[in-house]
Amino acid sequence: MMRVSVVRGLLMGVAMCATAMVRADQAADIARIHLEAIGGAERIAALKALRMTGLVAVADKRMRFTMVAARPDRVRLETESGGRTLVHASDGVEPPWEFDTGTWPPQFKTMGESAAKAFVADAEFDDPLVAGPARGFTLDYAGEVPVGERKLLRVLVTKALKEQFSLLIDPETYFIVMRVDERLGAGGRKRQVVTRYDDFRPVDGVLLPHRVTLLTDNRIEQQMLMERIETNPALKPELFTRPKAATGEKK
Repeated sequence: MMRVSVVRGLLMGVAMCATAMVRADQAADIARIHLEAIGGAERIAALKALRMTGLVAVADKRMRFTMVAARPDRVRLETESGGRTLVHASDGVEPPWEFDTGTWPPQFKTMGESAAKAFVADAEFDDPLVAGPARGFTLDYAGEVPVGERKLLRVLVTKALKEQFSLLIDPETYFIVMRVDERLGAGGRKRQVVTRYDDFRPVDGVLLPHRVTLLTDNRIEQQMLMERIETNPALKPELFTRPKAATGEKK
């Protein structure tokens, strides 16, 4: 009986490994088709940085924004409201930081833990299907999921063996149309955060979303509307780096 149990366990283990390999292969196929669908490896690789300008709507407020992103994971977001500018930035090395021009003297603060985690998660220049294992992403196909009247392909993404989220892909266009996360909110309560991508338009031959909507527990939190996307702008490295002087924090 013991020998039978051992053999049975071994067969089950082999079956599970085979299933995992099939799912990984399916995810790799989806990633390959997605890469070609949005413009191809050569055109995507030619994009080293982007500058996006437009409007962001939060509740009943509309603000101007400028976002600059550069490979591999540098990003700076500026939003203007009431004559002041809020800056959130990350250089991909040090903790993300923020700055409010309405505060005097200037205070370049480390971003709060929860906000920083979300900011870093969204800072990757390439999407996970494009970035793949080179940026620490593991992809697994997780079947189809119904969304409204459509069925979307679901790919489970694991980052650095600890962070997990789902990407939902349109089976006709192979565009990523949604990202689904679970994030901790106030009081440690888990919230479902959905990022929805729409209005894809070509930018130097690469199809990029021009409308991004963030929903928390099915409630719209904010929507970004890209009016202009500039490719490969000239950028100074210090644009993303937190100023060393006058941080406004105790050492």
